[in-house]
Amino acid sequence: MAEYRSVSQLKEYQKCAYAYYLHRIENAWERPAAWLPQGLAVHEAAEAWERSGRTMSLEQAQDVFKSSYATHTNRLAGDTPNFEYWFSSGPYKGETDAARRLGIGLEQVEKYIRYYMEAAPEQVIWITPSGQPAIELGFDIDLDGVRVKGFIDQVISIDEHGEPIVRDIKTGNKPGDDFQLAVYAVAMNEMYGTDIKTGDYWMGRQGKPTKENYDLEVWTKEKVSEEFHKVDQSIRAGDFPASPEADKCRFCSVASACGFRI
Repeated sequence: MAEYRSVSQLKEYQKCAYAYYLHRIENAWERPAAWLPQGLAVHEAAEAWERSGRTMSLEQAQDVFKSSYATHTNRLAGDTPNFEYWFSSGPYKGETDAARRLGIGLEQVEKYIRYYMEAAPEQVIWITPSGQPAIELGFDIDLDGVRVKGFIDQVISIDEHGEPIVRDIKTGNKPGDDFQLAVYAVAMNEMYGTDIKTGDYWMGRQGKPTKENYDLEVWTKEKVSEEFHKVDQSIRAGDFPASPEADKCRFCSVASACGFRI
């Protein structure tokens, strides 16, 4: 059992505790999906471009994407070489979807660079007091006895006078919720003494952040801690009820091992 918690653990448990059990405790086989390596590769290309001081060319950043996409796709294919067992994306079956997402990811890398170079050059990566750029920034905090770890995609300085904001990169259709960003804000405020109160999602399909910042002030450290404590206590108690629903089960990566699936 993990000695720490994370946003992804909490979200998975809240969505379906039995799926959490199958995935993280029973290590059941997970159905692959081509959108997974696409998302990882866009993140890695964005990180490489930012760490270059935004001097890396578009072609170089796209090369990072292509290399990363191949690595992660091959890793999944090594475990599940038959693409018939992969998730489909709408009408696109596994192998077709894997091929088309190479192009989608390359477009998203271009949109990312063009956004920061043309639409919002004043938005830059925040620098920690130790001189570290706050991209894929690791954190490890204690929330009243529950250890929470993770990585913050980006902390962005909007201008030189205001507090930075936390930003997460999303390559799919929908942004996340405010809780994920709130955890990042709490972590930043704990580690660096910032007073971050807002955050947003940079959406790869649209090539820009969500229209409005998420107000994170409602998520105090105490409230965030309470959420993690509830999930941590349930996991330690071995409480893993199934909550099957058609929409959830259809996209559940461990549904093949679940006797409750719809």
